[in-house]
Amino acid sequence: MLKQFSILSIMTLLSACSLFSGEKQDPIPGEFAGADYQLSDKNAKIWVAKSNQTEQCIYPTLTRIQLDHFAKEDKFIYMQYVFFYPLEDIIGEQNLEIIKADQKSMDYVTYQRKKFGHIKSGEALDDTQCEILRKKARDDLAVTKGEYRSAMTEEKKADDSKPSGSLDKSKFSFDILKWGVSLIL
Repeated sequence: MLKQFSILSIMTLLSACSLFSGEKQDPIPGEFAGADYQLSDKNAKIWVAKSNQTEQCIYPTLTRIQLDHFAKEDKFIYMQYVFFYPLEDIIGEQNLEIIKADQKSMDYVTYQRKKFGHIKSGEALDDTQCEILRKKARDDLAVTKGEYRSAMTEEKKADDSKPSGSLDKSKFSFDILKWGVSLIL
């Protein structure tokens, strides 16, 4: 009898302790029930903090009105750097592809971002990381807009015989006009 009572009390104690251990996952709203990938609350909190940190680095003075009036190229870069790259660091590339392919999963991730959007990260990115991130975003934006940027640094030649400045620009413009006229004729 004493053995049965002790076993029963240990089982009750263990089940009671398991109710209060760990973080509780909020129930998923019905409209996201069939999502292929459901981002956990724990991962969502980490992602939102990292995403907000990245946003403050790349877009320190961004307002909601400015974001609403972004050109499509700017929105693409914003989504990549603020939305997808931090999420990929947390859940991995394969899971991110699942989310991108499934609209319900994407809607659920957006829901999680709105739900935990108030979370701020404790520390900002250091200046060197932030500068590197800004440069990458700027370069990617230039490529997205169709501007070509060479990956190699171009050295300027110090040539005293050629005057630099507006004369070189006018020669360049003249060459463009000359080639344009010859192509038309």
